Amino acid sequence: MTKFSMTRRVMMAAAVATLGLGGAAQAGSHQVLDSIHFLIPGGAGGGWDGTARGTGEALTKSGLIGSATYENMSGGGGGKAIGFLIENAASQQDTLMVNSTPIVIRSLTGVFPYNFRDLTLVASIIGDYAAIVVGKDSPINSMGDLVAAYKADMGGTAIGGGSVPGGMDHLVAAMVMQAAGEDPTAVKYIPYDAGGKAMAALLSGEIKALSTGFPKRSNWRARAK
Repeated sequence: MTKFSMTRRVMMAAAVATLGLGGAAQAGSHQVLDSIHFLIPGGAGGGWDGTARGTGEALTKSGLIGSATYENMSGGGGGKAIGFLIENAASQQDTLMVNSTPIVIRSLTGVFPYNFRDLTLVASIIGDYAAIVVGKDSPINSMGDLVAAYKADMGGTAIGGGSVPGGMDHLVAAMVMQAAGEDPTAVKYIPYDAGGKAMAALLSGEIKALSTGFPKRSNWRARAK
């Protein structure tokens, strides 16, 4: 069977006009902020949610910021959050939004009217391996089993993910089948609002497999705007 590997990245971005750093002070060589607000374009329990909260916790514990607040704003595969941030840039000082490949893809394909180029990349946070997982009691125990099930019943072999159709979870599932010599456009992909709901669907048997990410590292690369 064809080997398939892929990595995904999650980033933090801010609307071009927002990252004012108005409450900043200097502590040694580090910039210290009173607070940062994280805008999360998905529901609780998903990868974007965990990334934002984990980043906020790391920054507060390190002393780089005083406190962090979080706001989940799901809808439109990230379109609602990116639109809110761009349209309200002047009033969203010191707000960071979790951003990743699906939002860029949906912007490029015109799924929502906002352009990811209206955001400023601030930091690369996580690189993770793309992964296909199944429940512990599943009869599918290997990628070969999954491909065989797909060949036998494409419509009955639903693969879910915590992002919208056309997002990274969907693309990974499609690319896996393409690498196996199957039709990637025939994948029955079921989207969920963040990873928590997708995991619940896997455990309930609503989907046969879950397309998700397996984090491998954290890597802050902040730069002054």
